[in-house]
Amino acid sequence: MAQTKPPKSALKRLAELETICADLENQLAVLQAERDSYKEKYEDILVENIRLQEKLTEVRERLRKHEPLVEKPVAEEILEVEEAQAEEDVDCFAGLPLKVAVIGGTEAWQAKVVARHPGFKIIGSNKNFDRDKLAGTDILVINTNAVSHACTQKAKSEVSKGAEVLSISTNNLDILDKKINALLL
Repeated sequence: MAQTKPPKSALKRLAELETICADLENQLAVLQAERDSYKEKYEDILVENIRLQEKLTEVRERLRKHEPLVEKPVAEEILEVEEAQAEEDVDCFAGLPLKVAVIGGTEAWQAKVVARHPGFKIIGSNKNFDRDKLAGTDILVINTNAVSHACTQKAKSEVSKGAEVLSISTNNLDILDKKINALLL
């Protein structure tokens, strides 16, 4: 039998296919390396996620138990409580010959005002308030958070002409004190 050589075109095609195969193997190696890199990053992210979830669970548990997130020394806490009580106990308007009436706000806020400033008259939030309570008032404070427009207008019309009318929309007593001080200056 005679040995037959494959035609040149078949050899050429075989060489082309081997080149294509080598290129594809190179691309496969690059893609596998990229996949491995992403797999490592994914595993790192999973570990970090688990760590953060455990920390979140711990924080939630501490919040349920009403524990502070940052530990404070006991002496610091006692000092803060004493300073807060000292600030609340001081009625900065006690020595002034002023009559201050307060209208509006929630009942809880009104109770805080009375505790801080026992000399203030609390009128309430009802539009059918006693008009005599406003007699001689120097400053009328209207907390617009919990008061009707009719009550506000009635109170404004009942105070004497020289009286200052102070409208606030906050339950912060420090802001109230600052605004009254600003009126006095």
